[in-house]
Amino acid sequence: MTKITFYGGIKEIGGNKILIESKEAKVFFDFGQSFSLLDEFFVPEAYLSPRNRFGLRDYFALNLIPKLKGLYSKDALKHTEIVYSEPEYDAIFLSHPHMDHFSHLEYIDPKIPVYMGETTERILRSTQKTTRTKIFYDDSDIKHFRTGNRISIGDLEISPIHVDHSVPGAYGFLIDSGEKRIVYSGDLRSHGKKPKMTEDFVNASKTFEPDVLIIEGTRVSKKETRKNHTENFVETESKRIVNNNKGLTLGMRYPKDLDRFQTFYSTAKENGKELVISPKTANLLLYLKDDPIGLPDPIKDETIKIYNREKLKYNDWEKELQTHCIDSEYIRQNQSNIILELDSYYMAELIDIKPEKGEIIHSMSEPFEEDPVSAMVDNVLRNWAETFNMTYNQLHASGHASKEEIFKMVEEIKPKKVIPVHTKNPNLFKKTVIETILVKK
Repeated sequence: MTKITFYGGIKEIGGNKILIESKEAKVFFDFGQSFSLLDEFFVPEAYLSPRNRFGLRDYFALNLIPKLKGLYSKDALKHTEIVYSEPEYDAIFLSHPHMDHFSHLEYIDPKIPVYMGETTERILRSTQKTTRTKIFYDDSDIKHFRTGNRISIGDLEISPIHVDHSVPGAYGFLIDSGEKRIVYSGDLRSHGKKPKMTEDFVNASKTFEPDVLIIEGTRVSKKETRKNHTENFVETESKRIVNNNKGLTLGMRYPKDLDRFQTFYSTAKENGKELVISPKTANLLLYLKDDPIGLPDPIKDETIKIYNREKLKYNDWEKELQTHCIDSEYIRQNQSNIILELDSYYMAELIDIKPEKGEIIHSMSEPFEEDPVSAMVDNVLRNWAETFNMTYNQLHASGHASKEEIFKMVEEIKPKKVIPVHTKNPNLFKKTVIETILVKK
């Protein structure tokens, strides 16, 4: 009998860990950490965090991650009571490179193959290089897929289908066990720059005639808390703001949101301005410069400049970029000709840049946090804006489909049953015409 077990993503945003078992295979789909997983015991902002030096000891003790034999690496188990054993799982399929879907990969036995899109691996390699995040072992078994592939794992046949999301390289999956047909959406939307991708996924899922649809519901709530802007609207408004601005423009976005990067890039290019990016963004672009998504080379592109903020010590990857960098003095002297992509934790750089006036385009806020490190409350940003005589503009297109978009997809795909994940309100899915199964974690 085909069996689905949910070790995360139930009544929470993110943290998807979905195990599908057939007669011959045991495969996980995503292996992330939800945004609320640590809240009951830890406060990272107050430096109370799990002790990483002990691998999974703290996670096991507090029941924060499943104790499964034959899943985790020797390093992850070294300081726990669980004895290492050879892998009993056949693969992990990663839907996209957001931390709430990949962050616990660091504990997985490197002998277990991890399947992902090539773009996803490039993004994660850059993330590992420029942060303290550990994702891969040196000998991790990474395998790539793309839309149109059919991958056999035992008696499971898995077909990845691209979807539109706020990060490139996002996929959903059609899973056929021979006995049952299952669709897993990953994260997706219909109002981005590439809605055709999500349309392809919905059409393929409908043709597949699934027994079960496992679908995200991040924005499924009784009341929508944000305007449902499209990416095209954000781009149009950004260009209008920049065109009318005589001072410095700050563009703030979620670091992996490359649709938004392209919006700021095209806005700068059309207005004859320079786009100044962080070294971290430059590193990501270098990892992706040969990728089919078609991003510019930050070293060779005349529209792009790299900002070198003053630090007491630089990482090796930052040193490699320094000969191509400009400083705060350059920005101060040319501020009316610049769009500065400023990560939220770079805000203090305004003290050195001394903007005379300008516009802030805050384009990274969700009713939940896509990235807790880079998310800041509005009133703090507004204080910075007021201090430096800058106008604050909230412009964001969500990476997730609205309730109406999700329910439309469910009813169009017409599965026999739907299982909501990645949502705090799974009960609202009962308003669709499809039988809803509310599962337990």
